[in-house]
Amino acid sequence: MKILARGVIGLSNAYRRALALGVHVAGPRITYAYYRTMARWLYRLFDPLRERCEAQCRAALGERLTPEEIKHVAAESFVHRALDMGDLLLAERRIKASTYARYGGSIPEPYLGMLHDAQARRRAVILVTAYYGPFDLLPLFLGYNGIRACAVYKRHPNRSFDTYRARIRMRSGCAAVPVEEAISRLPEVLEEGGVVAILSDHHARHGVAVRFLGVPTTASRAVGLLAVKYGAVVAVAGIRRTDRPFRFEIVVSDFFDAQAWASAGDPVVCVTERYVGALERIVLQDPAQYLWAHARWGNEVAPADLPPRDG
Repeated sequence: MKILARGVIGLSNAYRRALALGVHVAGPRITYAYYRTMARWLYRLFDPLRERCEAQCRAALGERLTPEEIKHVAAESFVHRALDMGDLLLAERRIKASTYARYGGSIPEPYLGMLHDAQARRRAVILVTAYYGPFDLLPLFLGYNGIRACAVYKRHPNRSFDTYRARIRMRSGCAAVPVEEAISRLPEVLEEGGVVAILSDHHARHGVAVRFLGVPTTASRAVGLLAVKYGAVVAVAGIRRTDRPFRFEIVVSDFFDAQAWASAGDPVVCVTERYVGALERIVLQDPAQYLWAHARWGNEVAPADLPPRDG
């Protein structure tokens, strides 16, 4: 089995290298068309994936969208996930310090200035985002905007791809923090007045009871605990694709500091509820770019058993 696994990984790496060359020659328009076509075929063929995407999308958006719109949003969500690989391959040669703004990688004002000011004053900053749009590119754009963040990430089981992905994402100056090292590394960074970036729409078995997109869930207390302890600025942001291939937009949904929770009965709950609400607003701007295959309401929840939205 190990030999077979190594063989599959080897073929995958060879395929990625061939794709990288093809993407460089083809350009964004053809690359996007290829990944869209491939993703739509896979989505039709893989019933469990389709059922999960549609069930989670229906639970969260069933009161906002028709059944046909739910199916469309769920399908397009998988297309956007497939485009992540195309974006990485394109970014390798196209996104540089001299070109990132051309592709939509600039953090909008006044937030960029506020982040630079926080860095200059050595104020701790926590950047919160979600599995939305081309989230893999956020560290790359952050660095080129002059924001040197420590970005928490989950290692990919394919070491070659993990190294390749990290090289692209972190070449603008951000640092990668594996999730298993976050518990020790993040407090060090924040204590020094640094910046950390966290994907924070995971299901937590123990945490703060909240509603995400109308569905009851539990959110990790980590962001709230760190923000309160270090008096951090909390910025909630996402990156999404625009109508043009390989063109993006960074959106900031909320930006707050200790004044926001100064009078709260439970500051951690206050921070958690606020950033979850801000992530909701990002997702609702274009729900097709949210990763509906992501088990936001927990792996143990079968699609058919997802709790309904309260009316």
